[in-house]
Amino acid sequence: MSAEKIAMERTKIYLTRKFSEYYARATLKLPREFKRREWAFVPLDALPAFVMHRHIAFESEEQLKTYILNTIPAHIYYSSAYYLQPDAEKMEDKGWMKADLIFDIDADHLPIKVKSMEAALKVAKKEIIRLVKILEEDFGIDEKDMKIVFSGGRGYHLHVYSDEFTGLGSAERREIVDYLLLNQPARCTSTQWLRIARCVAKRLAIEVKKGNLPKYGISGKQLERFQAAFNRETLERIAEGDFSVFKGKRAERMLETFVEECINRLAVHVDAPVTADTRRLIRFPGSLHGKTGLKVTPVSIDDIEDFDPLVDALAFGDEKVKIRSLTKVRLKMAGEEIKLAAGEKAVVPEYAAVFLLCRGMALYGH
Repeated sequence: MSAEKIAMERTKIYLTRKFSEYYARATLKLPREFKRREWAFVPLDALPAFVMHRHIAFESEEQLKTYILNTIPAHIYYSSAYYLQPDAEKMEDKGWMKADLIFDIDADHLPIKVKSMEAALKVAKKEIIRLVKILEEDFGIDEKDMKIVFSGGRGYHLHVYSDEFTGLGSAERREIVDYLLLNQPARCTSTQWLRIARCVAKRLAIEVKKGNLPKYGISGKQLERFQAAFNRETLERIAEGDFSVFKGKRAERMLETFVEECINRLAVHVDAPVTADTRRLIRFPGSLHGKTGLKVTPVSIDDIEDFDPLVDALAFGDEKVKIRSLTKVRLKMAGEEIKLAAGEKAVVPEYAAVFLLCRGMALYGH
């Protein structure tokens, strides 16, 4: 066996030991009606292959914990769906009853691209906060029927337990996605159009103030008419959905540009297949994410603003661990910045070592 393969095996043994220690001491809170859920596991010893063992059900917390400690999984999932026979191997034999409404916001699926994980998580957090607000205001979902969970990776999950939504099929769930993404502006509801109209009014006010209308082709008499008509009353009418001030082809094209920009800005970028899937497997809160070593962490809506995954979702301590970096590393965790060159041998805190080893950015030991 080559030295590199030995190092990889040593890394896997180390991670298995650390994950085992975590689960031995962890208090795992089971999801509601857990006996009706299907469970699935990806064993750590199978990595880098992604081998999933599913169609499993448990009768007690002790049974679940025993299974975890005997297998040491890299990933743990349970179904959003509730089944009559959750351990049936064929989906058609499970007996679907209902399913939580699940939203997944991942930084990798957002239109704003950032390089660092720290920045990505901040963007994802803003998006999940926007989602909660829209679900409360536009769908009337009570805060007590929603649960935010940091995914352990680069985003957040939102679980909705309201009986009004758990019985929805895939088609109805896709309609909710279309509403959030503003996918069909021609079919937008009055509430959606009001959000868009307010945004258009703000965009126009900014462009007029900056003197930017000529870049949209608005010039001469048309520019004079816009400037003459531009006042607080006009902006209020636009904000209420009256776009009559946009007369003429150039003004209409400018309006189309503003509407498109506002749709991109106002859309909540959820992962559509996750929400539409009535049998989705979702990460188990309290478990570890096998690609980061971070804890899949429930966060109350009141605490989400102050939640920092790279501080609050750490599952390991600051004991010093020897590693060898495989790539250039720039990472900030628990307030400590870690910079490593590719190939550098270093001693780092345990939480950072586990993160880098899980990400495949380093190997255990020197």
